[in-house]
Amino acid sequence: MTVVDGGAIHEPDPTFPSLCASIGIDPRLRKSISRMGLIRPTLVQSRAIPLAISGGRDLLVRARTGSGKTLAYCLPVLHRVLSRKALIAERNGGGGAGAHDCDYDGYDDDDDGGGGGGGVYRVLGDLTYYCADVVRVVSLSSSSIGGGGNRARKEMLKQEAMLRDNPDVIVSTPAGLVAHVRNGNLDLSRNVQTLVVDEADLILSFGYADDVTEIMKSLPKTCQGFLMSATLSPELHKLKHVVLHSPAILKLEEDDDDVGNDPVRGGGQGTLAQFYLTLPSSRDKYLVLYVFLKLGLLKGKGLFFVNGIDGGYRLKLFLEQFHIRSAVLNSELPLKSRLSIIEHYNVGNFDYLIATDDASAARGREDDGADGKGGRCSADGGSGNKKKRRRREVDTEYGSSRGLDFRNVSFVVNVDLPTSIESYTHRIGRTARGGANGVALTLIDGTSRAEVEMLESIRESQPVAGGGNVDGELRRSSASTSVGEGTDVEGGTRARERQPCPLDFDLKEIEGFRYRVEDVSRAVTRIAIREARAAEVKAEILNSERLQSHFEHNPADLQLLQHDRRATHISRVQDHLKHVPRYMLPRGMQVNESVSRKRRKKKTRSQKLACGSRARNKANDPLQNFNGDVNMDGILGGDDDEEGGDEAGGAHDEEKFFDDVDNDDDDETAKKDKNQSFLDKMQHTDGYGKSTAGRNAWKQKHNKGKFNRKLQQEKRDQLHKW
Repeated sequence: MTVVDGGAIHEPDPTFPSLCASIGIDPRLRKSISRMGLIRPTLVQSRAIPLAISGGRDLLVRARTGSGKTLAYCLPVLHRVLSRKALIAERNGGGGAGAHDCDYDGYDDDDDGGGGGGGVYRVLGDLTYYCADVVRVVSLSSSSIGGGGNRARKEMLKQEAMLRDNPDVIVSTPAGLVAHVRNGNLDLSRNVQTLVVDEADLILSFGYADDVTEIMKSLPKTCQGFLMSATLSPELHKLKHVVLHSPAILKLEEDDDDVGNDPVRGGGQGTLAQFYLTLPSSRDKYLVLYVFLKLGLLKGKGLFFVNGIDGGYRLKLFLEQFHIRSAVLNSELPLKSRLSIIEHYNVGNFDYLIATDDASAARGREDDGADGKGGRCSADGGSGNKKKRRRREVDTEYGSSRGLDFRNVSFVVNVDLPTSIESYTHRIGRTARGGANGVALTLIDGTSRAEVEMLESIRESQPVAGGGNVDGELRRSSASTSVGEGTDVEGGTRARERQPCPLDFDLKEIEGFRYRVEDVSRAVTRIAIREARAAEVKAEILNSERLQSHFEHNPADLQLLQHDRRATHISRVQDHLKHVPRYMLPRGMQVNESVSRKRRKKKTRSQKLACGSRARNKANDPLQNFNGDVNMDGILGGDDDEEGGDEAGGAHDEEKFFDDVDNDDDDETAKKDKNQSFLDKMQHTDGYGKSTAGRNAWKQKHNKGKFNRKLQQEKRDQLHKW
């Protein structure tokens, strides 16, 4: 047995082309790696791939989640399959491999109780892009063939047909693989070359010991084995003796300083910043979550982990009051519903997912009973009655902290402290995957001694990180524990801190939000939580395909369910809670809201002309150039008469516009000319000056309204009669 740690001698900065050339990986796999955009291998890939391909060793690998373990074993498996096929083709004189010469590579994974390893299947599909016609990969699901019924039999027949095509790689759960071995659909004793067990520490803890033992009895003795895990547990050591033969043990811990300082490697592996925040009371958790989400301190897609289903729905209803959309992933939902929720989360239909970690909580309680120690936290705040404990034991195989494909997770929040160190490791491993950076925040109840002790145990188990800058809004506290010194990029020194680090945040700055949060929290009652859980169960019943025939024969049941679903009372959501008033914001903080601006439509030519004529001209607008010294005499033409304007102007107006019958000296012809000029002027104006309204300009241009020629002629005739 060989033990290799993270400090072993290796090439300083290996690249995938140099690594593939040194160990002779198939050219088709090299092209697939280039197509995937992979430049530098991660630490686990640079160690495990050469040992598996060149040395042909069995491997026991411990590396954190998101470190690239999937590619580390998929690449050796496919390389061995292609090499075997090439060797068989040479022996047959250039012909293809016969049906009895195909290789089987079994892969056992606990994917939400039997999902079929969707993440592994996707990586295998990317690697076989240039050899898909040669390598056949199938996925077997144990959930769809369990429980009996016509549907299970149809799925079993479908999988039997897939196995008759002699696939090269099989992705399956232990239960799914054993079912086909017992039925005689699969013979593992002939052609299996490699056995991979991912999430190996959960295989025995979830009750798959008998299945694994039966699988190992069917395998040939020359089978190469890989055990991959993020933690090392007693169950993993038991499985090691069953599966592996003189393995090479890789205990790999990536150096955060090297990852953060090297721009090439840091961009490829990402940085995980871990923080914890100690609160005076558990009620302050909702206050912190509200402020961090609304003020943009936590940005992007996030995962919230709780230890109980009621706690998950309580948080969901609380966020709904502030118009924050989220979903709850729990063990009460069927498998297809859980997969549907994960898919909606991955495509971005909502940004926040609340996940219950029932499996780790149940294992934590079992360890308490076995060890007699009280240093673990209770999932529901107490022992509970026997009925509730028995109900939780039914779904202990469900676990959302591992084995699920959450994409583009920016941050993880442990609303409830996990009950074990392993659960904490897998929870924070949901972020900072695939070269991206991530943040993990844990909320601690300062009044709980058990949580404080568990936090210390977690900090002792986590690797030490440097005190460099971390992307994001969260910052380390200056009072964090210092355990050494490291060299900064510029040559200075900086403290090396234990993970997670205390968060530099003062609760006094957000006291203004306390009344709003506590007032909303009162609306999230036990009755509301119970009705929310019942509403989801009823929705699953209505959407169930198996119950459609029942509802067709019993329409009264369907009508009753629909009525109950509409009558379910959910807390009323108020519109004003969607926004944060400015007077509540602390100094220096701003609301993280995206203002959606309405896109203006492109104007047509006629609309542009109308807008141009509608523009107000201040020179012609009487409201813009009003002069108080100008009187009616000036407007009517009496500007020249500065003295005696009232008398002279009045007389002038009367002589200009009206017939003075008393003045015999005036000529009758002059009166008619004045009246005619006045009538001609009134034909084109209404006596109030030129209009600046755009609508009047449009009417005048198109001869509409008062500018209609027919109406103008009638008006002219009326004035002549007068």
